[in-house]
Amino acid sequence: MKVSYHVFRDYQLPVLSASDEEALTRLTAGQKAKARKLLYSFVSMCHHPKRNKIFLGATHREGDILVEFDLKTRKFRSCGFAKSGLFGPGDQKIHKGLHLDEKEDAIYFGTATLIPMSESMEAEGGKLLRYDIATGKFRKLAAPTKGDYYQGTLRDARRGKMYMFTGRGSFAVYDLKRRRLVRWENMESCPHNGCMDPDGGIWGVYGAGRQEFFRYNPDRNRFEFPGTALPNALAASGIMYHGAGPVDCIIDGGDGFLYIASPLGELYRMDYRGGGLKYLGKPFPDRRLPGLAVGPDGWLYLAGGNSRASMLARYSREEERFEYLGTVEHPDGTYLHYAHELVVVDGTVYIGETDNKTRSGYLWACEI
Repeated sequence: MKVSYHVFRDYQLPVLSASDEEALTRLTAGQKAKARKLLYSFVSMCHHPKRNKIFLGATHREGDILVEFDLKTRKFRSCGFAKSGLFGPGDQKIHKGLHLDEKEDAIYFGTATLIPMSESMEAEGGKLLRYDIATGKFRKLAAPTKGDYYQGTLRDARRGKMYMFTGRGSFAVYDLKRRRLVRWENMESCPHNGCMDPDGGIWGVYGAGRQEFFRYNPDRNRFEFPGTALPNALAASGIMYHGAGPVDCIIDGGDGFLYIASPLGELYRMDYRGGGLKYLGKPFPDRRLPGLAVGPDGWLYLAGGNSRASMLARYSREEERFEYLGTVEHPDGTYLHYAHELVVVDGTVYIGETDNKTRSGYLWACEI
């Protein structure tokens, strides 16, 4: 595996930080001003095949939260959200949810925040937005949940809806066609991201003391509770952050199953129609497994670990086996500390980095 890294903006923290939320708390006023401009992490990703680009949802305190990476030139470009006139003080990241509509040549997303509840309670809350790639224009679709921001979003183009998993542990449904909030329910839990199955059902977790899966049926506007939970769901909760559920990543595998990565670093397969759950294994000794995607070759690619450098592996669904690909570390000693999301393009795994203890997050490329 050949590893390289690509730097959009770089900032070296003068003190160690456990997370992006904590990063500025022990800096001087002058250091904070510089960090606010230069400190980035990459927390969501989508590949645009026709344009041969990757769009990156960033964490940035001054609102530069959508960045474009050209796969041919290896150059970054800010998409300019901070200067769009739509940026509000709480719009500080796009966390787990960039949705490309190739026909429209547009990206849909929602905004997340770093500000504490004491500041966000009376704030506008998360925005739902559309970015027109050709014109470079952003359009605000709605801000339907006052004071609450979005840890994960999903878009259903056919039904004209967006689904939001909020920082306060709620699940919300917004009808883009009718321009109204359909549901906003407290689920007492929050997955790192949600998932839409092939029938249009939306999967998340609910119940602080249960941490079981729910499925929202958009056609009936009803919740379904199959009684399915990870076997160690409670032990896997509260690891990502306080109040988080046991799902580090969940995706539709395109083969009739959903695949679930746990914050304990375990991989599961779920029959979305029957609710049956199968444990597939644990690719790394560490906890955390936020990077999970289906590659063009049909393998599941996984990035995670939290002890030092993140690790990369893949899983063959046909052979039911893991293949360890290695630690994501450059020969110059620079390493990926926290993987957050990945995409696979032409035999290369691109990984967004977040919560680095000493510097800005980079975009990593691992040629397999």
